[in-house]
Amino acid sequence: MSIDDSLSLRWLAEQHHWELCLTQSPRDAFRLASQSHFEIILCDRNQPGYPWREVMDRLAACSPRSCILLVSPVCDDDLWRSVLQHGGYDVLLRPLRENSALHAIQAVLRFISWETDISAGLTAAVKK
Repeated sequence: MSIDDSLSLRWLAEQHHWELCLTQSPRDAFRLASQSHFEIILCDRNQPGYPWREVMDRLAACSPRSCILLVSPVCDDDLWRSVLQHGGYDVLLRPLRENSALHAIQAVLRFISWETDISAGLTAAVKK
């Protein structure tokens, strides 16, 4: 991920009190994702030596409850479908703009909250 994108993410994390963990390589991300739960994982499409589809497959396997966003300089319907097929949630365009990144992350957090509410409702209905 570019320095500018990393700085934008750090600024957003500070402003919204989010915990942010940046890794230097997909291998580090796999290790971290298998050891801890993250609500959202950002996957850089342009990791040298690491095809993004394989990275997303492994991240989805390591952390199946996380929402994975692919960070990419381009997006079209084919890429978006492919992201979904490989366990991802959405595509976040680079360079990261604070407003668009914030909107995408907040949409994921609303989805997670909604999914949690539905699960809690189903659990309560089953217990009755």
